[in-house]
Amino acid sequence: MEKLNKIYEKIHSSYFAIIGVIIFMIGLIPAILVHPDFSFLSTFISNLGEPSSNDLWIYFNVLWFITGIFMIFFIFGFTQYLQQKGAYILGTWIMLIFSVLSAGGILGLAIFNAEDAYKMHYISELIFFFTGILYLFGYAALENKISDFPKWQAIFNIIVAFFFIIYLILLIVNRINEDVAVEARTLAEWLFLFANLTWFVENGVFILKIK
Repeated sequence: MEKLNKIYEKIHSSYFAIIGVIIFMIGLIPAILVHPDFSFLSTFISNLGEPSSNDLWIYFNVLWFITGIFMIFFIFGFTQYLQQKGAYILGTWIMLIFSVLSAGGILGLAIFNAEDAYKMHYISELIFFFTGILYLFGYAALENKISDFPKWQAIFNIIVAFFFIIYLILLIVNRINEDVAVEARTLAEWLFLFANLTWFVENGVFILKIK
């Protein structure tokens, strides 16, 4: 942690969340533009990282991976911030584990594209989503006990978790029957993505303003 503290002395941890999201968007937008038949109703995020469906698939995956690294740096800084504000210490460490696992899922999604390594990609997806839901509810509980955090900040975690849950439900339904809820699942995946990106930016800005 000492090495991390030296980094945070030079770069506020919130910037890792904000810059990480910017990096992801720099990878996402060009990949969307060159995709031959992109649609929020038929193109999954993972399709942008598949060799046969996107000319910028390596570019997209590399920036996706970098985003995951930046999120891990933010999570450690966010954990320190919560502890400084009086959050339940054990709870912050448990949420740190879930958060890092979720970020690790992002790294796995970027490394194992759905076309060449579908099984590993799917496992990474499940790790990312399930631990994501856990840390969102966990952070909501921790923040609800901190006086410096307004109630809406805790509620925001639950709203983002709701998007995760909706997608997982549709994922399970789609696994049972591949012809059911395909478009709904695709749209839900994009909605959850933007909700999650918003979570990182919002929390980054929040801890930057509320020192």
